[in-house]
Amino acid sequence: MAQAISLPALPTPHHHHHYVAPRSPRPSRGAYSPSLLRAELPLSAALRVGDDSSFRDARFLLSLLRQCGDLLHGEDEKSPEEERTDLAAARRLAPQLHSLAVRAGHATREPHVACALADLLERLGRGASGRRLLAEGDGEDWKDAVLWNKQVAMLAEAGDWDGAIAAFREMRARGVAADGYACARALHACGRAGRPREGRAVHAHALRAGLVDAHPLVPGFLAGMYAEGADVAAAKTVLLRTAGAGVVAWNAVIACCVRLGLVDDALELAERMARDAETSAVADPTLITWNTVLSGCARHGRDREALAVVGRMLEQGLSPDAATVSSLLKSVANSGSLDHGTEVHCFFLRHGLAPDAYTGTALVDMYAKCGRLDLAQRVFDGLEHRNLATWNSLVAGHANAGQFDRALELVEAMKRHRLDPNVTTWNGLITGYAINGLSSQAMLLLRQIKSAGVAPNVVSWTSLISGSCHSGDYQSSFTFFSEMQQDGVQPSLVTMLVLLRACAGLAHLNKGKELHCFALRRAYDGEVVVSTALVDMYAKAGSLTSAKRVFGRVQGKNLVCCNAMLTGLAVHGQAHEAAALFHDMWRSGLKPDGITFTALLTACRSMGLVTEAWEYFDDMEAKYGVAPTAEHHACMVDLLARRGYLDEAMAFIERSPAEPGASSWGALLTGCAIHGNLDLAESAARHLFRLEPHNSANYLAMMSMYEQHQMFDEAESLKYAMKARGVDARPGWSWTQVGRSVRVFEVDGGSPPHPETPEIYEEMSRLVSQIRMVGYVPDTGCIAYDVPEEEKERLLLCHTEKLAVVYGLIRSDKSGAPVRVVKNTRMCRDCHEVIKHVSALCGRQIILRDASRFHHFVDGKCSCDDYW
Repeated sequence: MAQAISLPALPTPHHHHHYVAPRSPRPSRGAYSPSLLRAELPLSAALRVGDDSSFRDARFLLSLLRQCGDLLHGEDEKSPEEERTDLAAARRLAPQLHSLAVRAGHATREPHVACALADLLERLGRGASGRRLLAEGDGEDWKDAVLWNKQVAMLAEAGDWDGAIAAFREMRARGVAADGYACARALHACGRAGRPREGRAVHAHALRAGLVDAHPLVPGFLAGMYAEGADVAAAKTVLLRTAGAGVVAWNAVIACCVRLGLVDDALELAERMARDAETSAVADPTLITWNTVLSGCARHGRDREALAVVGRMLEQGLSPDAATVSSLLKSVANSGSLDHGTEVHCFFLRHGLAPDAYTGTALVDMYAKCGRLDLAQRVFDGLEHRNLATWNSLVAGHANAGQFDRALELVEAMKRHRLDPNVTTWNGLITGYAINGLSSQAMLLLRQIKSAGVAPNVVSWTSLISGSCHSGDYQSSFTFFSEMQQDGVQPSLVTMLVLLRACAGLAHLNKGKELHCFALRRAYDGEVVVSTALVDMYAKAGSLTSAKRVFGRVQGKNLVCCNAMLTGLAVHGQAHEAAALFHDMWRSGLKPDGITFTALLTACRSMGLVTEAWEYFDDMEAKYGVAPTAEHHACMVDLLARRGYLDEAMAFIERSPAEPGASSWGALLTGCAIHGNLDLAESAARHLFRLEPHNSANYLAMMSMYEQHQMFDEAESLKYAMKARGVDARPGWSWTQVGRSVRVFEVDGGSPPHPETPEIYEEMSRLVSQIRMVGYVPDTGCIAYDVPEEEKERLLLCHTEKLAVVYGLIRSDKSGAPVRVVKNTRMCRDCHEVIKHVSALCGRQIILRDASRFHHFVDGKCSCDDYW
């Protein structure tokens, strides 16, 4: 007699009536209704009525397991109270049925019982126990096809991709036929594990078995497997050639593209669905389709496309829901477009969509990021339901705007509403302090919350690092990163991107290489966004060769990645390579944007290609559909002015459709300074003094021109005007890195004197003496002071770029590595000539980045061909 346990009493089973084959429909629920299992009667009563052989019968135990499963997913409509009661009953009965199955030996010898038991355990959240059960058994041949298929499916559903692939491979090796569900799950596992070879093998089996068209899940997972490997063309082929590829399959591939950041492919697939639905068997895109694409646009910064997606949705007659509005508001918040945000809000109200905590938070966040904290507060006050995220959005908005007192008041108000500030709340304040240039306060707050028992997470540290980078304090970003590592917090993908941006801002090549190695160890290099940041970093740090190498290895290049490479080619003066890349982009189907043409026009400017620049500018809107902005107009003015076409540049400014900005007038002033046109320079300067009254560069440029024209009284007047307006001259500096140390040279001597200063000047005097012998003549016209010629020559030796180059030569003489120098202003003609001669004299490559572009000095020549 089996030991009595507290299972409910059941009538003696009629085995033949209730036994069901594993793949047949479920039995009638008349005799074994789950309601009987809810009864609180002891099993011992049933045992007293009959014998315990009933429970040793595999078919009876299988029926009990399925009835227990029906308590969780019954066919009838159940009230919440009934659902809670059934769940409690199932949780009570499942361990007892499990025990009975093990005692009777059915759990490891009867495949159908094992399958039903594993399914029940999985539904109760004990999937690991179910998977372990399927992996065990008496002997190797006890599993049948149903059990093998169930094991593959459960492993894949649990995210054990390698286990699912191994189980599928083993079952096929044993000659067990895989059903459609197992094939679908195996394809999913191959895609997520990055195992395309095994995925193609599963594809071949599904084709031979006729499952691709027969099973509704296979087409979607098959296309998804190819999409996971960024082979969107193969995924699209599967969708178009498979009769059973419905909207679920298309949506699965689109969701996969969004997750991988392939937003362009997701957009193209959705457009293909909308375009071909009426003329072919392609399914119509649903609201889920467009919402998936929209979420991808919001997540990956494709804000302009997000508005177009909503337009296509409306054209199809679909009504946006709360998820649509939330994603769209996120895109609007990212772009800072208040007008579009207000339109979305009005649309939301017109269609009677009730704001919940989620959409309300999106509205508050949008208005806060668009700088309208008053409207954010009004929306916040009108919300019936607010959660912690809603409060955090408002706190972050005030902190980012520098209104720290108000942000802290909101934190106190949260506490009064019985909401404890969490780490996200403090992260918003940390970011606000950092982006407003208050890194020390941000660090102090981080330490305070740590002392209060709130552990700063990777977002906390990344917010601090990102805020410092945003405010231009790149060096502090690396200091905080070191402290983050000491605190035992591992950097995330976002942390890597921020630090790579800091390396690009500082042209810090060695640190950038270290981060590249870190990305390789973390397998981040496979992410397109990381590769894009690496391309940008290497290009701006002066290693164009490394940027090209990384770019060449990127799979599935998107527009952002190509724009980064284009910009790198532009600042290095590689206009012809930039043009070739642009045409390759266009032929591959990538549509250029405003950043693309800014890079192209900058590349043309770097080589003085006026004709080519005009072609690109004229074709921007006519051929490529990109409206020229003030930045594009400034690029054209800069090109024309530098080439000496000053009248044409002035005429171009006058016929610009929008009011010319400081960038256009500044470009004209630079061209006038190069070509000595004082009259036009004065005209440009008057506009600049009005638009940028506190920009010292404009005053200094005019002072230099006046002194070159012997107009010292006018130069003195400008000097007094600067003092009267409180304009401080922008300090000039250059720096070079030798080993792990960075040496900064400043015009005003702001940094302490270097102990090797005498050695630097001694070596410079020696080099200048030698290059004089081969034809160098000091260009004293670069010194805009009324002093004797001898004094001007002495002042030329004090230019920071010369000091940095000489120091780099002294300290890296044995290595023979290129000397790399970064300068924050435009290099003067004399320094350019000196460095050319020094590169030939010392046989060293010198790479210098000034405010205009990169200069590569090799064997007495510069990559700019003396045009910069």
